[in-house]
Amino acid sequence: MDSTKVTLILDGEQHKFTMSKNEVILDIALSNGIDAPHSCQGGICMTCLGKVTVGEAMMNDPGMLSDDEIDEGFVLTCISKAKSDEITIDYDDV
Repeated sequence: MDSTKVTLILDGEQHKFTMSKNEVILDIALSNGIDAPHSCQGGICMTCLGKVTVGEAMMNDPGMLSDDEIDEGFVLTCISKAKSDEITIDYDDV
């Protein structure tokens, strides 16, 4: 399956949408009108940090995240793509 069902948790609210696994999570969230945290959009500032609680994400470059943070499920949504058919990212759990 080329698409994934995405749930973003932000300020206690759930935002749901479907996207292609080839797309960057933050880009699609913003294009859907979700005011997800972001700044540099290059994996450096860590403003878009979220925690994957369901599913898996892939980052080509871990940016400023440590191996321990990645192991705990943290991702930078500006450089992350969904790897699973369903993914939940919690911006509130950071």
